[in-house]
Amino acid sequence: MKRIVIVCIFSLISHSLAAGPIGTFLQMNAIGFPVIHQLQKWVFDPDVALRRRRQFIDLHGDKGSKLIERLGLGIDGYADERLIMQRERDVGHLGGLNSLRP
Repeated sequence: MKRIVIVCIFSLISHSLAAGPIGTFLQMNAIGFPVIHQLQKWVFDPDVALRRRRQFIDLHGDKGSKLIERLGLGIDGYADERLIMQRERDVGHLGGLNSLRP
């Protein structure tokens, strides 16, 4: 009860002194801006991932393997040249790692 009364008093003071530095200080530290206390509603569909899974796999490969390769190619327009260089570098390697070679 005591806390509610204190919050109400700070609220009245901050609204009356909102233009001054004391009111701004009280509003920032004790009460908070009104936008913080507004309720927000988010449209959320938990099943959207299940529906889009096939699309992701078709586009990026299983577990994103094509996506990881595509990110390594860059966005500067030299993706084809860089892919050729990476494939030449990885010839004879198992997944690009020397430690896994037989």
